[in-house]
Amino acid sequence: MAVQIRKQPKKYDVCIVGSGAGGGMAAKLLADAGFKIALLEAGPDFDPANSEQRTQLRWPWESPRRGASTTRPFGDFDMAYGGWELEGEPYTQNRNTEFDWFRSRMLGGRTNHWGRISLRFGPLDFKRKDFDGKGDNWPIGYEDVKPYYDKIDKLIGVFGSKENIPNEPDGYFLPPPKPRLHELYIKKGANKAGVPMIPSRLSILTKPVNKKRGACFFCSQCSRSCMAYADFSSSSVLVKPAMETGNVDLYVNAMVREVLTNGEGEVTGVSYINKEDLKDYELKAKVVILAASACSSARLLLNSKSAQHPNGLANSSGVVGKYLHDSTGSSRGGFIPDLVDRERYNEDGVGGMHLYTPC
Repeated sequence: MAVQIRKQPKKYDVCIVGSGAGGGMAAKLLADAGFKIALLEAGPDFDPANSEQRTQLRWPWESPRRGASTTRPFGDFDMAYGGWELEGEPYTQNRNTEFDWFRSRMLGGRTNHWGRISLRFGPLDFKRKDFDGKGDNWPIGYEDVKPYYDKIDKLIGVFGSKENIPNEPDGYFLPPPKPRLHELYIKKGANKAGVPMIPSRLSILTKPVNKKRGACFFCSQCSRSCMAYADFSSSSVLVKPAMETGNVDLYVNAMVREVLTNGEGEVTGVSYINKEDLKDYELKAKVVILAASACSSARLLLNSKSAQHPNGLANSSGVVGKYLHDSTGSSRGGFIPDLVDRERYNEDGVGGMHLYTPC
């Protein structure tokens, strides 16, 4: 039985797949430049200020599990529509390897769930081989990227301090929050060991940068998404302003299947499944930008096979879908006896660290 394809009548200048950090930024810049954009997101619309979607400032007793993680890996109040496993979207792990892939199906993607640590690569990070002989140098250097780092700082708002550390470049910083008591204890010990500790650099507003985003009010619940838009999330900082230009049509719950090409192998648009009616649609565009995370973008390229691209689009090398790397993290805990049974102080802060050690 033939599948009926429903073709969207409008042809766009650009189709962007994914509304996270990459897709949101592309939508913002291109919409500001006057291009007509189709922005496709596999999950639903999202606004942390929406009372029906808000989890910020909810009490533990409002959770049926009192905040413990079960079906939601970081607890009921974590504002990520996703996790390590998504129903209906399984993936395999090859030959006894372990690769856990966190996905968030919602407007803004995983920018609704991250630590907002906003550090720049330094000069040595681009030319590491020249420094220690390991890996390869980038074909560009820090000075090539610096103007864009500067623009990002001013657009999203990053707090920090100017320290003049050679491989930890300074930026345009908002005032950093004061260290909390436990951080002062750690800093005291670090100073004894000769380890530097400086104010963190996080994309959280300690003062407003425009009329539509408020300053952090120190609830320490950044993982719940900020209803004052004080932290950086693509949905509120990039996509929302892009849509206000009138140049962006947002397609939510649109799971893209493949990139479409013509007889010459040139891109003409995408096909997607509407997750609400489970029907197939085609959307035409002059340019397609894949910003669906490394894994999903690779999936789309491999799905996009044709006579001109038998191994998938942009895969003449045969390495698309291989050598993938997702963000990694680790944590350590410590016990400080001096903090036991002490007098309590107001120690609210941002949802993250106030100090860090550059390396």
